[in-house]
Amino acid sequence: MARRVSLVIAAIALAATLFYPGPVPDHDSVTKAVARVQPAPPPRPATVTVSAAAGALSVPRSFLGLSVEYWGLPHFAQYGAQFDRVLSLIHAPGEGPVILRVGGDSADRTFWAPDVRRSSRWAYDLTPSWWQALGTLVRRTGARVIVDLNLVTGSPYMAAQWARKAEAALPRGSIIGFEVGNEPDIYSNRYWSKAVSSGTLRTDLVPLKLSSISYLDEFEAYASALSQVAPNVPLLGPAVANPSRNLSWVATLLGGPHAGLGVVSVHRYPYSGCVHKSSSGFPTIARVLSEKASAGVASAVAPAARLAFAAGLPLRLTELNSITCGGKAGVSDTFATSLWAPDTLFELMRAGAEGANIHVRADAVNAAFYVGEGGLRAQPLLYGLALFARALGPGAQLIHAYEHASASLHLKAWAVQLPGGLVHVLLIDKGPYAVRVDLSVPATGPATVQRLLAPSVRSRWGETLAGQQIASNGRWAGHRTTEVVARSRRGYEILVPRYSAALVSVRTQGAIAAPSQSAPHGRTVLVGVRTRRPAAHRAPTLGRRVVTGPRNRSRTRL
Repeated sequence: MARRVSLVIAAIALAATLFYPGPVPDHDSVTKAVARVQPAPPPRPATVTVSAAAGALSVPRSFLGLSVEYWGLPHFAQYGAQFDRVLSLIHAPGEGPVILRVGGDSADRTFWAPDVRRSSRWAYDLTPSWWQALGTLVRRTGARVIVDLNLVTGSPYMAAQWARKAEAALPRGSIIGFEVGNEPDIYSNRYWSKAVSSGTLRTDLVPLKLSSISYLDEFEAYASALSQVAPNVPLLGPAVANPSRNLSWVATLLGGPHAGLGVVSVHRYPYSGCVHKSSSGFPTIARVLSEKASAGVASAVAPAARLAFAAGLPLRLTELNSITCGGKAGVSDTFATSLWAPDTLFELMRAGAEGANIHVRADAVNAAFYVGEGGLRAQPLLYGLALFARALGPGAQLIHAYEHASASLHLKAWAVQLPGGLVHVLLIDKGPYAVRVDLSVPATGPATVQRLLAPSVRSRWGETLAGQQIASNGRWAGHRTTEVVARSRRGYEILVPRYSAALVSVRTQGAIAAPSQSAPHGRTVLVGVRTRRPAAHRAPTLGRRVVTGPRNRSRTRL
């Protein structure tokens, strides 16, 4: 056995060091400038220790979900079998149902008035067939739905009619929330006045501006109207685009009367496809792989999570993706997003988020998948979401992982324990150097390794998870390939090629860490290094980095 494992490791090491493309340049010419092939340096050492040092954080049920636009839902429903397979790929066994949020930019353009049809290009009318399509999808998949309501061009009365129809069209209990508005913090009167000028809506009826105070007033009016038709369905808000810069919107909503509010909702995209390349928000592969795109997203969300926690409410990202404005070709559709997704989701979990919905437009570059006549086309992002789901399971708990690695490496480690002693450790190498990890887990038996690989970090296809690819029917194709690694004196030796990820599974004698005290809304409050979800007045504790020398660092990751 030992000889066979050594041969497997040697083979991976050879593959990891055959070619070295050099560091990913931080500009948009990655598809044009192909670096000269040169021999790669040998794998660099790192250690990861999994222990009970900081307790365990219970993973919220139904953490990972999807978000789609109103106009995109009929397309997904038309190819229901393919869409169903996507939901199964991102759903962890034993988890709660997948949460589907319907809304986004289209919410403020959408109307439900069965006796009125609008010819305006900017407006989208819901029809009985639209509701039938959503109802069929929900009944077939068992998904739970968040319905985003029109705030800018709608009204509380319209929202009540909308909610009444939704309650009638969908299975009882399947609607878990009505979200009031979409990104009101970046509302532009100039944009909307121009948009509606070609239609029947008077431009003077479009809000002159939206503020945190005016949103609170609108929220109260919507809440009052919705309570008459759907009193048992919680509301979500304020659905802000910039939860850090516009934290006052969350504070104002929570500080005022907010009857019916059940979930604080925010959105986050670390980069934008609509800005000039000179902007720090311009997307590149290197930036998507950076900590700003993962830990930075969590840092931006953490203050809002603390405010929600102090109010006894959960926080959910009802929209999340790496690049807004539909994404950017050559970045949003590359393997870099496969590595970005699981790291960012775990960072958000640790920051206090109860869940995140990956936003998917039917025809956008940043979509995780496409469905159509030719079958399902899985994008690299979908592989990252599937990997994240495989790291979870029933009763999953996020536990302490401690890294010690050279400062030149970009290794991330996340550890999850499941009932019965099963532990998953996700190792993500987002840097240009292969890493040889000595993984220390309190176990003696062999470990199993699944790998997320691609020809290049720039690849738009060719990625595999455990040696398999997602076929056009949405099922895994190819021979499933895993590795068995025996424990040595230094732990489990895991080679992680550059720009790849490895999911290591091993069974221990029992739980490594015990859950900490319960938080008011079902989460656990951690009480160690990375611990406790901070009170509202405390600064974020998103990770302590201890520099131990000019070339080494130690990090605690929970």
